[in-house]
Amino acid sequence: MTHFDVVESVRRQLTDLTRVYWFQHDLGTWQWWLFVTLAIVPWLVFVRFVDRTRVLQVLCYALAMAVVSSVLDIIGSDLMLWGYKVRLLWFVYPTLMCTDMTIIPVTFALIYQTCRRWWTFLAVSLAFAVAYALMELVFQYFDIYIPYRWNLLYSIPIYVFLASADKFMLDALVASERRHHRFRSQPNRK
Repeated sequence: MTHFDVVESVRRQLTDLTRVYWFQHDLGTWQWWLFVTLAIVPWLVFVRFVDRTRVLQVLCYALAMAVVSSVLDIIGSDLMLWGYKVRLLWFVYPTLMCTDMTIIPVTFALIYQTCRRWWTFLAVSLAFAVAYALMELVFQYFDIYIPYRWNLLYSIPIYVFLASADKFMLDALVASERRHHRFRSQPNRK
């Protein structure tokens, strides 16, 4: 048996154990129902409050935040920096999909939509970054989240950096698009 075969065998065992654990310990618990709610409600809020004139731009911001949050969550989980005792779906990574794909992107997208000035955006993003770090404590208290080699204070600058990098990138793309449209709409001069 090759090393790869051994790794794949262990992965199959882990998948089977995860599925059994999910059915026996997660599905239908109050934490699971909390995750179901947290997976749906933020997007309903987004639909209700998104600026219809900028919906594509704000949605792009949210999706970029969701992708990066999910990737970082997968990396942190795989490096055993933290772990989750409860999953929304046993076969889906990231395991805390309700925050990575809903709460974080929707909140920061609505901040992006509302706070156009950088200082306002940074201040509000920092406030929510602190709130989300405290949410990690709440999830830890309710035995949903386990920090192995992670301190919640590490999360605060990461949230602010991600939100700011996403804003910087999207603002640059929007400005570039506007310049391109202005250039193309000018009459040709000879």
